[in-house]
Amino acid sequence: MALKIRLKQYKNSSKSSFGKYYAETVQLGEVHTADLARQVSQNTTFRPGEVKGIIDELVAVMTREMQDGHAVVIDGLGRFRLMVESEGVEKASDFNIARHVRRIVCKFLPATHRKGDDGERKATGRKEQLFSEGADVEWYKG
Repeated sequence: MALKIRLKQYKNSSKSSFGKYYAETVQLGEVHTADLARQVSQNTTFRPGEVKGIIDELVAVMTREMQDGHAVVIDGLGRFRLMVESEGVEKASDFNIARHVRRIVCKFLPATHRKGDDGERKATGRKEQLFSEGADVEWYKG
């Protein structure tokens, strides 16, 4: 199956891209933990409940590790880490955590590999996200 796209016209008149059409992916739904657990169980000897339990525990462990200041790297998936967004101050001595930290956010960086000009995996070339490798695109009919 391929990613579905449609065209969307850029409407911000203050930008040079105003009026131009750009491709936009169409989200066709969501897949939740229970759905993933069912699919994983079809390819393994584990029951859906066992897989869901493992996923739930993974989320709990990842949360704890990130809250302890660690980046969590899941090979083939990517890197997760917590970051703070804050307001700037003129002097370091003026910074107050309670007043200036706006929120804590989780950042995700998908796993990548370097792709050479000939399409083969190499130590040179541009990075390509593993999730997008081999994906196709086609027009959305709807």
